[in-house]
Amino acid sequence: MAARIYSGLGVRPVSVRPKTGGPMPSLDFLTLYIVIFLNSLTVCVVWAAFAYRYRPNPAALYWLLGMGLTVVGGAVLAIQGNAGAPVPAIGGNVLIILGFAQFWIGLRRFDGQAGGQKLALAIAALAACAMIACFEFDRGRAVVYAAGQATVMGLSIRHLLRFRQPGVGAIVAVVAFAVAMLGQLMVIGSNISVLTGIMAFPVYYALASYALLCTVFSGAVWNLGFALMMIDRLQTRLAHLSETDELTGVANRRGLQIRLAELSRQGDQVYSVALFDLDDFKPLNDRYGHAAGDRALAHLGRLLSGGVGPTDFVGRLGGDEFCVVFPGTAYGEALRLAEALRASVSATPFDFAGEEIRLSASVGVAERAPEENDLDVVVEADKALYADKARKPFRRGEPRRIA
Repeated sequence: MAARIYSGLGVRPVSVRPKTGGPMPSLDFLTLYIVIFLNSLTVCVVWAAFAYRYRPNPAALYWLLGMGLTVVGGAVLAIQGNAGAPVPAIGGNVLIILGFAQFWIGLRRFDGQAGGQKLALAIAALAACAMIACFEFDRGRAVVYAAGQATVMGLSIRHLLRFRQPGVGAIVAVVAFAVAMLGQLMVIGSNISVLTGIMAFPVYYALASYALLCTVFSGAVWNLGFALMMIDRLQTRLAHLSETDELTGVANRRGLQIRLAELSRQGDQVYSVALFDLDDFKPLNDRYGHAAGDRALAHLGRLLSGGVGPTDFVGRLGGDEFCVVFPGTAYGEALRLAEALRASVSATPFDFAGEEIRLSASVGVAERAPEENDLDVVVEADKALYADKARKPFRRGEPRRIA
């Protein structure tokens, strides 16, 4: 009995008599279009939740737009059924190409880049014009839509490889895009093979249906990769917030402890710590108010952060006490750097309510020896700080350690 084979890509029906051991079984295109619609609708819900929960989130909005266009495109493609009507085939494929381009634009927004929409529209418009030109040429339309999808997939792969986001999400997305792109290239090659008589149409039909199925599920996988990238980014931001002092922008006590612990794990590396404490901070608060005190702390944090080297880091222990860590720096050099920072504080006033306010700070410096832990060096620096604050002489030119 002859079986009717239809192409959902705009191919007119042909009769093929199945044979034992013949071509691989083909999938029904109408079913695949329904799968595209339902799969895209499901992922739309995910990106809608991301866009709402973590707003403003431009990347999630563009990925939501991409899935929305794919939903509509899948619905339009399903209208043609298995008969391959040219108008819904062209319209649905153009929408899907434009939707896939939004994934690339979303990646750009994720990495802080603007633009991309003009190129996306140009690719979709060019594909539409080419498919209209091939209105009665089924194989030509199939090559055009596959080339359009492969183009925007290639743009996404290029962007992901260029920016190399940390974590497994970017790797998942690259692999998924690559698999889907290979499927589209297979569609292009098989269409050309049919036209040149190298491949029989039933074999092409089966390959095309599997390529479409591969693209559908690759789309779900690259969206999973995007979600993992988003989660990694959110976790990084949360970690940064949990380790950053909100008022001054420098590390808070927790962030400082983490960095000191990292240095301690390096074993024999020597580093020095300098503690800074504002002089007469309470009188400043009493005279000008707590807003002035906050401004003074933020001012001090900026001065310290701007005055240290690229490997040094600054933290706020609490109140008006700040800590500067000098990795790989011995006591003598750290003392010189701390005195330079103290001079900068004294020489750089800040403005409050039209009045210029000058600050001064007390400083205590200590060096961590290889056998000591990070708590010892902070305690020793604190002792040196209080000695300086009380104007008591303390030894300079040698590391300060707990007896």
